[in-house]
Formats: sequence, C-alpha cells, structure tokens
Amino acid sequence: MISPGPGGISPTIKTAPDTGPAPSITVRLFGSIRAAAGKDHDVIEIAPDCMFFELMRFISRAYGDEFKFEIFQEAGDDLRDDLIVSIDGVITEHNKLKNLQLINGAVVTLLPNFSGGG
Repeated sequence: MISPGPGGISPTIKTAPDTGPAPSITVRLFGSIRAAAGKDHDVIEIAPDCMFFELMRFISRAYGDEFKFEIFQEAGDDLRDDLIVSIDGVITEHNKLKNLQLINGAVVTLLPNFSGGG
C-alpha cells in the first residue's frame, strides 16, 4: 500500500478506530507503466471525495519521474494521448476522467497503447 512521504499531500486518509476501514481502490498497471512503477498493482486508501486526477498526481509522486512520463504529457497534468484508462473494466475516455470521483472498491487500470500483430 502506498503511503505519503513527509509533508506530502495525498488522497490517503486516516480513520478513527470507530469509523471502520478507509475506502480504498486498486490500481492495476501493465506494460511500460508497470515497469516504471516496479509493480503490477497497488491498493491505495482514498478520501471519500477523491477525484481521478488527484489519484494520478499522488501515484506519480509516489512512483517517480519515469512513471509520471508514462502517464502524463510532458507539459502539465494532461494524460498522454496513448494512455488507456479502464475504470472497473470499462475503458474511459480522457475527457470523462476530468470530473470523475472515485468510489470505494473501484479498480483503475492503466495500460500503455499496445501495437503489433500482423
């Protein structure tokens, strides 16, 4: 599980003992994105109102610059055009991710654009 560094801002929350477990999501990673992160998945505690791009910025800081390069365009917070994002098994257009609030138990899958075949 990812946890924020000292002084880091993150979607991770701490819950009081009587409130039950914190909401969490699973992030699944494939191809060059998996190689950049050094793992194939992670379970991340999120705030109840965590937005998709908040999560992407958080995991980019946690996994480092190589991972960030795989996810975001060189300038800014726009996703790479060739990044494929699936939310709970449904490929989601980038423009629909801008205002997407994540829910407890969601599975976010990040895939690079695959080529090949013949």
